[in-house]
Amino acid sequence: MNLHKSIKASHRTFAKKHLKRRAVPLAALAVATCMTVPVLAVGVDIYEISDGVTTERVSLFQEDAQAALAKSSFGAEEYTILSVVETSDDEFTVTIKEKYDVSIVADGSTTVCHTGDNTVENILRQAGVKLGEEDIVEPSLDTTVTEPGQIKVTRVTKEQKTQTQAIPFTTETRTTSELYVGDSRVAQEGVNGVEEITMEYTYYDGEQVSCTQVGSQVVTQPVTKIIENGSKQPTVQTSGGSSVTYSKVLTVEATAYSGGGKTASGTSARVGAIAVDPRVIPLGSRLYITSADGTSWVYGYAVAEDTGGAIKGNRIDLYYNSEAQCNSFGRRTAKVYILN
Repeated sequence: MNLHKSIKASHRTFAKKHLKRRAVPLAALAVATCMTVPVLAVGVDIYEISDGVTTERVSLFQEDAQAALAKSSFGAEEYTILSVVETSDDEFTVTIKEKYDVSIVADGSTTVCHTGDNTVENILRQAGVKLGEEDIVEPSLDTTVTEPGQIKVTRVTKEQKTQTQAIPFTTETRTTSELYVGDSRVAQEGVNGVEEITMEYTYYDGEQVSCTQVGSQVVTQPVTKIIENGSKQPTVQTSGGSSVTYSKVLTVEATAYSGGGKTASGTSARVGAIAVDPRVIPLGSRLYITSADGTSWVYGYAVAEDTGGAIKGNRIDLYYNSEAQCNSFGRRTAKVYILN
């Protein structure tokens, strides 16, 4: 502020203090003035206010464009100031614009705010609309509104809920020599675990729009199911007192034959070369054959080398050297151990 403006401000301050009380003798005023600064005329600010169509001049004993607008016929209630330009000492050009209505949609209702050009944030503050941290405002808060329109406030709320769900158990397979091959057992039952899942639900104006997992915690660990499969080979006690392992045992109907010749495998028919159904006992299989009770009679070691038209399914034909032996054997139930 230059010297002239400083002097003018001093005169204004003095005038406000004394003119509002009672009339002061001119001589006294002059003396008081002379005691502070040289005598100058108290200035008046001139405001040329225009809305682009109509222009009005307003004089004020203060530098306040808003007060000048309020004093004008335009009025501060219906117009807002766009710019103030000082054209010369004590003279200002004020550009104004008529206010307009902006609708604010929030909380299920519509509020009308009569305003001038301003940011969305200031308009909401002017309308007394408070925002939450997650609320969505359209247009954005820093957008400047320059015409009638609408501001949409979407209330965003979030809620977290915890729920439990099962953790499926896994299954583990082991071998054990305590069981024979082909046998199995459940050594440990499986138990599902328990997990707590925290879900966050997001609502727009009370309507759910999303659901997101935001956390999890295992409450109970699952218990693995353990299945044991036998690896122990079964054995059969031979007539010679030794033990031999086998992979499979069959109960069959046994008959006997003799007469020599060649087997289906091309070998010579002999004791120990027996006829089988290859669909049940593959040719070439090493066998050990006894009575059903394992003690009444023993044929012993044998090899599946021959076949026969009547040997179908669980039937075998044992070779003996004589017809008499075959007749003596007849038809019996036998156990066939298929050896490893």
